[in-house]
Amino acid sequence: MMKIHNRKANVVLTILLSLLSLNACDYLEVIPMEQANMGDMMTDDESTRAMLYSCYGYLQNCGADLTNYYAFDFSGTDETVLPQEWGTAGSRVQWNAITPSSINEENNYPWEVWYNAIGYCNLFLKLIEENNPVLNRDNKERYIAEVKFLKAYYHFRALQMYGPIPIIDQFMSSNIAKNEIPGRSHFDYCIKYIVDLLDEAKRVLPEQTTPDFYGRATSVICKALKARVLVLAASPLWNGDFPDKTWRNINFETPDYGKELVSFKYEQKKWVNARNACIEAIKAADDIQAKLFDVEDAETWRINHGVGLPIVPGLGGTDAEKEDFRKRVMMLRYMNTTRPDQNNKEIIWGVSGGTGDRLSNLIVASLPHFILKGNSGEDIGGWGGVSPTLYTIEHFYTKNGKLPSEDESFCDKSEWFESANLSNADIINLAVNREPRFYAWLSFDGDEFSTVLSNREPLYCSMRDPNSTGYNSDRWGTRNYSVTGFMNKKWINPNISIEESGRPNFSEMQYPATIIRLADLYLLLAECDAHLEEHQDEGIEYLNKIRTRAGVDAWTKTSLDASGKSLLDAVLEERFVEFYMEGSRYYDIRRYVKGKKHMKANCYRGLNAMVYNPSFVLFNTPKQIDQPFDWNDRMYLLPIANKELYANPQMVQAPGY
Repeated sequence: MMKIHNRKANVVLTILLSLLSLNACDYLEVIPMEQANMGDMMTDDESTRAMLYSCYGYLQNCGADLTNYYAFDFSGTDETVLPQEWGTAGSRVQWNAITPSSINEENNYPWEVWYNAIGYCNLFLKLIEENNPVLNRDNKERYIAEVKFLKAYYHFRALQMYGPIPIIDQFMSSNIAKNEIPGRSHFDYCIKYIVDLLDEAKRVLPEQTTPDFYGRATSVICKALKARVLVLAASPLWNGDFPDKTWRNINFETPDYGKELVSFKYEQKKWVNARNACIEAIKAADDIQAKLFDVEDAETWRINHGVGLPIVPGLGGTDAEKEDFRKRVMMLRYMNTTRPDQNNKEIIWGVSGGTGDRLSNLIVASLPHFILKGNSGEDIGGWGGVSPTLYTIEHFYTKNGKLPSEDESFCDKSEWFESANLSNADIINLAVNREPRFYAWLSFDGDEFSTVLSNREPLYCSMRDPNSTGYNSDRWGTRNYSVTGFMNKKWINPNISIEESGRPNFSEMQYPATIIRLADLYLLLAECDAHLEEHQDEGIEYLNKIRTRAGVDAWTKTSLDASGKSLLDAVLEERFVEFYMEGSRYYDIRRYVKGKKHMKANCYRGLNAMVYNPSFVLFNTPKQIDQPFDWNDRMYLLPIANKELYANPQMVQAPGY
């Protein structure tokens, strides 16, 4: 559950999406605790299915899901910053403040979550064979395949964040001798293990599930995850460019790899394998008629809910062109906030339940500090603290599909922070003539944040008003405010309305957190093609599927050459925009060994927002954000908690810690 900001009372918000609610058991080394009544845990289809759902439950743990705004990997990027007072795990990643002694104190330490999950999956596989519960044969095979898929996913998530990891393939007793606990396996060995599990699972699982079982594994999800796994394996960090050339095991050895943990030789074949997996996944998605969410899909939903089209400042063109642009903005807002049964066929895999609660956290953290006056005169609003950086604002495209600094038709950089001289003089030139995704997912001074948010009326951002932004220490302190002068709109359903009673219509909030969508597969394929000279045409084709849906000009070989960009440059720029606030950026920076470029202290800039009641000129003065940002190459991996090292003599720490 999450609470919306109400100065005199807190209104509890709930999302009714739970598959189940599960608290992880205490973590012991990398092994789940045995239970005295394990024989009774799985006797028939009902109890077996309940245990299966418990295996899924770890997806919903706030330390492990992909929409937890304070997690290491969700907010620990250059996309946004949060108020320093929040002190979140993501902020501490930005500050290079995560250590082996502190990481275990974080909220639901992901290592612990994922290895509890793996242990529980192994227990399930052990019991389903030993107990031989009364099951339909097809159900038994499907349940086993689902748990193998989940084991693959949990190993993958640990691999993404921590690098080479211990492979726990069988249930292990909690009294196992310390010298029998596995250490880290070579990265490529881990990749093969995960891919093999996915290949086993996909041969059994159905292509699709019914709405009653939404979020459960399918063969299409297996293929999509395999594509993502193999792209990670082919990426520079793990394909020749790992910074520390001395890192290796001390005691533990991986079969065929010895004590080595990382390969330092580039292998183009890894990109070929990744491309093949992307093609297989896209074909599987096509077979179930997955497609990019589009304007037609969104319009039915918007009209049925009585939501008007948004106001876009300075929008030019014919009336028809203006209407099309505004419809596209609204479509992009609905893209992440609708379900497959609401015309959204783009979602390959989405998860509900606890992840939904994390979505409500993110939404309230993003909503403006002041929305309306309640019936009793109290101010009702959100926390307003999810603050896009100036880098983010500058790296969404113009209406022509170019970066503002590279678009000759866009205003000169010296004029970006001047008034655009519109009816609302607070709107700056940098916020005019931008692409639809800019207006769908980002907000700025003078912007219409949402058309019905304030008791079914539009809400406009007043970023210089300390009462609206929360930067009023005399009234309610300065804990909740925009750090940069910009606000986030992604993941916020445009149907949401806060009433004068303080009650939101959160029935409109019943949508999943998306883990994989079709656009991801298209851009992963384009990325693979960018590394394979013979497939450049195909890469441009799939890149343009995303650009066309977004309403910006397509790339051609000629236009890429004229811009001085490579196809890879264009793909990575597109990933930054398309997957803003979807949990990809943390890994994209690391996969391409770009930490020093994007996460040094001087990379974090915003407007001069942390000033009480500033003038227009003072507010619109770019400045470096005053937080202890830092980058060290050790941050390509998170550290293992000290207690794990003490418990497992085979484990070696990540380099630099």
